[in-house]
Amino acid sequence: MMRSQSSVFIIFMLIMLAGCGFHLRGTAIIPDDLKVIYIQGVDTNKSLGLELKNSLIRNGVTVVNDYQKDSAILTILENKVERRVLSVGSDAKVNEYELFGFVKFKVNDAEGQLLSDQQRVEARRSFQFDQNQVLGSIEEGSELRQQLDQQLVQSILRRLAAIK
Repeated sequence: MMRSQSSVFIIFMLIMLAGCGFHLRGTAIIPDDLKVIYIQGVDTNKSLGLELKNSLIRNGVTVVNDYQKDSAILTILENKVERRVLSVGSDAKVNEYELFGFVKFKVNDAEGQLLSDQQRVEARRSFQFDQNQVLGSIEEGSELRQQLDQQLVQSILRRLAAIK
């Protein structure tokens, strides 16, 4: 009896999950003009640049290290991350921070034609700052910075997929 009830519950939950529209994030469908791309304006060996490079590769794009004649160009015009104070406690110490990041970029095809005017993507993350747990708060901040970069890269990939 318990086994059949749990089976019915699991089936019901799967139907509800499918009905709500939830699905795993798949790959972005990048246009053929951008299948070979050169990234300039950001270091592709760390932080946002590395995340962008790896995400493009996972989506079937060949990222070249040096400019080649037949490669599109993704130019990062501006990449900025700021830490802002969100709330202050009664003791005048910071309780909560917000990480705010944005990236401005443009895309040119292999012939140098502008495929996308300058675009801007933004992301925000907030976190609690505990004065008694400074090392933990710093670690949480760096983890949130990585998540912020991932969100910015996903936004860039969606914009690249929308280029016709």
